[in-house]
Amino acid sequence: MPTMRATAAITVTLLSSHGHAFAPAITSTSLASSKKVARLAPLLHVQTGHDRRSEWDSYAPYADGDGRVGTVGEIGCPGGGDWCFGATDDDGGTLVDSPPSEYAAASANDVAASLESLGPPSVAGPPRSYGLGSWRKEASAPVTPADVETAAAVGGESSATTRPQLRRRPIVAGNWKLNPATKGEAITLLKLLAANFVNHRDDAISALSGAPEAVIFPPLPYVADAVCILEGSGIQVGAQNVGCNEKGAFTGEIAPSMLVSSGCSYVLLGHSERRTIFGETDAHVNACLRKCLEQPALRIILCVGETLREYEGGMLERVVDAQIRGGLDGIDVGVLMADRVVIAYEPVWAIGTGLVATPDQAQAAHVAIRNSLSNHYGSEEVGASVRIQYGGSVTPESTEQLMGEMDVDGALVGGASLDADSFTRIFDGAASADARKKVQANGQYSANYLPRELMATEVLPTKNALGESPVWSEVDQALYWVSATEGEVWRWNLKDPPFRRLMGTAVGCIGLLGDSALVVAGESAMLTTSMVSLGNDPTQPIADFASGPQPLVDRPDHMTSTRPNDGRIDRYGNFVLGMYNQYHRAGATEGSNNAGLYRLNARTLMWDNILPYKFRVSNCICFSGDGNTMYFGDTPTRRVYAFDYSPDGPLTNRRLVWTMPADMAGAPDGAQVDAQGKLWIAITGGGRVVQLDPGSGEVEMVVHVDANPTSVTFGAAGLDEMFITTRAPHGGGLWRVKMPYGVRGLPEPEFK
Repeated sequence: MPTMRATAAITVTLLSSHGHAFAPAITSTSLASSKKVARLAPLLHVQTGHDRRSEWDSYAPYADGDGRVGTVGEIGCPGGGDWCFGATDDDGGTLVDSPPSEYAAASANDVAASLESLGPPSVAGPPRSYGLGSWRKEASAPVTPADVETAAAVGGESSATTRPQLRRRPIVAGNWKLNPATKGEAITLLKLLAANFVNHRDDAISALSGAPEAVIFPPLPYVADAVCILEGSGIQVGAQNVGCNEKGAFTGEIAPSMLVSSGCSYVLLGHSERRTIFGETDAHVNACLRKCLEQPALRIILCVGETLREYEGGMLERVVDAQIRGGLDGIDVGVLMADRVVIAYEPVWAIGTGLVATPDQAQAAHVAIRNSLSNHYGSEEVGASVRIQYGGSVTPESTEQLMGEMDVDGALVGGASLDADSFTRIFDGAASADARKKVQANGQYSANYLPRELMATEVLPTKNALGESPVWSEVDQALYWVSATEGEVWRWNLKDPPFRRLMGTAVGCIGLLGDSALVVAGESAMLTTSMVSLGNDPTQPIADFASGPQPLVDRPDHMTSTRPNDGRIDRYGNFVLGMYNQYHRAGATEGSNNAGLYRLNARTLMWDNILPYKFRVSNCICFSGDGNTMYFGDTPTRRVYAFDYSPDGPLTNRRLVWTMPADMAGAPDGAQVDAQGKLWIAITGGGRVVQLDPGSGEVEMVVHVDANPTSVTFGAAGLDEMFITTRAPHGGGLWRVKMPYGVRGLPEPEFK
């Protein structure tokens, strides 16, 4: 058994959520042998208003005999001790560990002094609190040595924070309640959900990435449609309630076996509305749960939570403990360890009210539930293993902070689940939060990095209905772009007033052809047109205006439900074109993935289908400087991918570059790559353009646009200015911003 070599002093440093010290070190000049005080070191947390993602996260560091460094509960104690504790000596010696009986620790006075030195929380920030095990003290009063002794005495074995840190897969569930009103509306919603998940968040992808589990709970008449439409999407289907009987004279009841045979894999039990409106008791919930467990393929989400009156009366722990014990009465521990039961904490005062528990409140409630589970079954492992969701007016904007808490394992979503995009954003937020927790659990912390911010200005109030597809010609020293729905192609040399040409058809995008000519993706065919005025005089008509645009080749498909949308010339001179489902928001084909991605060979004028799956709205098409990587996104999914690109074959090796944060409004639209290989994406509906590092997925710069941006490109003499197209009603003009030193674009290729 390892022993701790004598030291003259030990040091424990409190860390922020990103691993940076923000509190003075706790230092002792004398060794203490008291086990209860020694408990403090590996358990001490500090929660502050350090940033908006502050969490209960940091513990005293330690290392084992093999040099592994981590935090308590991650690696486990060599020698089988209950705790691991690291200490450094005066000359910075190696961290060592020891069993509890041989702990050395800072004195209570030293710990208290260090905590007190943090000072009271700022008025503007959230409250700061200190915690050890089940002991908490708000920072409104100084932390005294007596507090430290008390904390050490009550903390320890019963603390949820010291249980085994098992990886629990998050679960995001949508409870539709008594919505929507008709089957047609339900089918539309289901199609949109399927389109958001198929090829992006389905079973295979989620299993590889460790993404959350997704479940929806529609009203019973819609269950069969849900099972059929969501097949292959990775979204499971559950029922909102079930009866306690298998069969017989029970009019209006539903048996668990009926749910399973209908394709349900989950069922909700004990929802607060069932308890308060329909008088369901813990005994009733327990009877139903027992009956459900007779179906091996059925899992249960058991809902618990307190009313506002109970919360204000400090009864949270007693209420959820009674509901846990009553609902799980007689249920074998193996059922919980087999993940047959998920707990959903739903503060009744937050359901449907717009009120949301703070991350601190949610974390505290989830810890109380884990304590209840552990006490009920006499096992810390049970409390650490069971997945616990938060449910109570969850929104995309609140998801990441709530899910970032270590004991929150997903969300039970109400009203927001009736909007496919909102539910998808919540799913992505839970995935992002879980990824951060995994990084923190591995002892890796990223810097609290804030992107550089720029501001674009409007330079041309062109009032385009849908400005799109900006391209810069270095030969012409001119910018071209389109107003898609108006069928206009625009040209501006940055000096004279711009002029436009009418195409007589809706236009998706354009590419350079050379000699001031363009390739134009029209609604029915690819066209060519010249954009030169007589003597380059903007007051004179275009030279070939009488001839009009000339047909080049038919478009790649002829479905009336699609039209050309986003596209660019690749680095090899071919035109890559993505289509658009014209009814992706409304109509009979809403939600259908029916648009394709094609390449027009400049030499043969033949089309190739280069993507093996269909989508709804193509965007973000652009290429790396060497031409071997192509970026692409299906806008409604809010995801951007990179592919290996060859001019002679299909796209291969898809990898996810970026998922928009759940709390960021809008969706990815047009994009461009700069000379450094960074990706610039216009966020339509978000009022910004972001610069993304494709390797890390980090947003490094943000260009704010006081309009609705649609696409971007680089131009001007040094390719060091960004031009941004926008759309009505919140925009329509052309915007411009000078890039920081060292940031410039790449020359736009021509179709040849």
